[in-house]
Amino acid sequence: MGRKAVLFGFWLVGYAIGFFAWLVRGPVVNWVMNLGLSADVAGALITGLASSIVMLVGVMLWSFLSRA
Repeated sequence: MGRKAVLFGFWLVGYAIGFFAWLVRGPVVNWVMNLGLSADVAGALITGLASSIVMLVGVMLWSFLSRA
């Protein structure tokens, strides 16, 4: 798989997860705020979780596809 295809895959997965995170941010922020955290911290938690998922999926796919 070429470098451009891998970069496009990273971008596509990141976009999809970011889009989904934006759609569900309201209820998730409210839920996290019920735990006693501020809205800023809740937003940071959502962003961190989404980015870590993107990187984890990307590295796993890259590792899997580089073995083939």
